[in-house]
Amino acid sequence: MCKDAVVFNNKPKGVKLEAGVEYMICTCGKSEDGIFCDGSHEGSSCLPKATSVEKTKPYLICLCKSSKNFPFCDGKHSYYADSDVKKGVKNW
Repeated sequence: MCKDAVVFNNKPKGVKLEAGVEYMICTCGKSEDGIFCDGSHEGSSCLPKATSVEKTKPYLICLCKSSKNFPFCDGKHSYYADSDVKKGVKNW
């Protein structure tokens, strides 16, 4: 987890990922869609996470930026309230 990350949302988002494709996943929580890196991390300590999957299917992508299984959701978002969105990620 990046120390400069913010909670993009307190719910995950389902996204279909294609097998064998490398995706750059946002770790900072500041990208426009919260999922794919768009360079919004510039000037922070965050770097995107390169991710690929073995099977084409929908995956739940972590938007709270706190999952121990990042970039995939592990349910950690349930610890965040709506008021935590756009605020710093908690150090669990």
